[in-house]
Amino acid sequence: MNLEEEVFLNIDNQLFKVKKNVLCEHSDYFRAMFSGNYVEKEKQEISIDVVDAESMKLILKYMEIGLIDLSEHSLTTVGELAVAANFLQITELIKQIEYCLDIQLSISNWMETMMIAERSSYAKLEQLSAAFGLLSFKAMKPDYVPSILKLYWYLSHPYLDARNELDVFKFGLKWIISNETGADALMIVLCCLDMTRLTTAEIEEMATLATDYANSLGNKVVDCLYDFSCRDLELSPPIVTEQKSYLLEMYSERVYNEVLSLVKQSRPRQHFYTPAVPILLVKDSKPEIAPHCMYTYTEEKGFEKWIEVAEKNLWGWNVVAWGPNKLVVVCGEHGRGTGMFMKAVKVYDTLRMEWTKHGVELPPRRHGGVAVVDDSLFIVGGVGGFRVVLDTGIIYDLNRRSYRKIAKLPDAIQSPAVCAHKNTAYAAGHKNIYRYEETGLSDRWFRVIQTDIRINCMISFKDYIYCTQNYFNHLNRFRPDVDSSLELITQFANPPATICNLGNRLLVFTMWTTCGQADVLAVEEFTGSADGPKVMWSQTDTAMKVNDVAGSCSLVLNMPPISLPPVQYHIRYLNQYSTFA
Repeated sequence: MNLEEEVFLNIDNQLFKVKKNVLCEHSDYFRAMFSGNYVEKEKQEISIDVVDAESMKLILKYMEIGLIDLSEHSLTTVGELAVAANFLQITELIKQIEYCLDIQLSISNWMETMMIAERSSYAKLEQLSAAFGLLSFKAMKPDYVPSILKLYWYLSHPYLDARNELDVFKFGLKWIISNETGADALMIVLCCLDMTRLTTAEIEEMATLATDYANSLGNKVVDCLYDFSCRDLELSPPIVTEQKSYLLEMYSERVYNEVLSLVKQSRPRQHFYTPAVPILLVKDSKPEIAPHCMYTYTEEKGFEKWIEVAEKNLWGWNVVAWGPNKLVVVCGEHGRGTGMFMKAVKVYDTLRMEWTKHGVELPPRRHGGVAVVDDSLFIVGGVGGFRVVLDTGIIYDLNRRSYRKIAKLPDAIQSPAVCAHKNTAYAAGHKNIYRYEETGLSDRWFRVIQTDIRINCMISFKDYIYCTQNYFNHLNRFRPDVDSSLELITQFANPPATICNLGNRLLVFTMWTTCGQADVLAVEEFTGSADGPKVMWSQTDTAMKVNDVAGSCSLVLNMPPISLPPVQYHIRYLNQYSTFA
């Protein structure tokens, strides 16, 4: 076989003249064709049906120069190229396309990227794209969902990061209105909801929103659900069955059957955030050489060592979550009083399971206060060079990898409590809590509330900012621009060290220490109810001690599944629009 020989590739009735050795060098498909016992081996013209002509032009250009700028092309073009490269088994080009699609993943293209990945057998990219979309529900728009089947897959997924089912209903309603799918589609949206999470107020608003579909089955079902809720009846199969006579009289047998099926086959949302807490093992060990590790906590397994986040001699570092699946490590001094600070930013992606180091030169700082608002990392207060307590702050753009200085905090303070609440940063000084405000060319820290104690930990939960002080057992809270003082609402069994927000509840890690060791380490749950905190786990005389100045967070540690078994009851409605597979 002469590899210098030229052949013609017939693709979409276009002929491409190329040498065999060029094809064999890059493509396992052609290498096997020309070296094996295939009839194409002796042909001068080879027809290929799977690959389109435009993709072949790009592939031949890639083979010629060994590189292609995929950013110049539309996502549709890149998708066709991915299918072609996968079919022709061009390994390096496949890697380049997958990498390009991964780094360009965004709120507007994740679903199209997921479909491209599925067609091109990019299993990891398909999973990452699905996870990205499911965890980005708060920023998602109905325009980005191409079909009602994809809408159902998205809104019914157990790992959808939705604050409540009303938001899911509103999203689905906007989609069917903008796509003019008709009243039957309202039942598909109802099929997506977790019935166990619905509240009376949510169902009442759903009923108001569904009035545009008056007299439709979906509208009547919502009215029936509201009736149940107003009578303080649980939406469960036994209760619905028990109310059959009443429902048949007030509505109809069809409405009764639909409500019963909805409740029976409702797919529950999964609580998939895991608290990550910095733990020091201090017993029989010197704190300055103890490893700096994050531990996870679950009810099933208790505390488990998860990941080492900093060098052993790094002192005064901070961690904070950036979105649902990224852990940011920042600040710290390599040894007490050395003046050698960590000025870079380290980011760990829990789904990709890899570290990224941002090679920036941040101002020297340890024991700062940190919070993330969207993609902006606030770093406030702390201790700088020559052990000077700081009142300065910066905002670091986690995407652009650059920072800018911001207005000084009114107090110079070490380890200030900082949190993000409703897309705004808040910081606690010695006796006041401030909100960062930026208007035009000026910015400031505006005092929102005065306190009698120095707050050590703040966290946003529902409409409140919750505050604790690690010498006392109390839990306080306030609503910015509503409350004029902190409200004491409950107390814990032990002084709180740090708090993690799991969406539907707070997990508070509490401890009582003497002589630097934890006599009691406990985990207490607070749901916001009048019952107060509940001790979930506790251990006495433990070697574990919470690093209460480093921070903590809640993260998604496991990849959500893509394929889910279909619910038979839902398929009946989906089949009205297209075949459900």
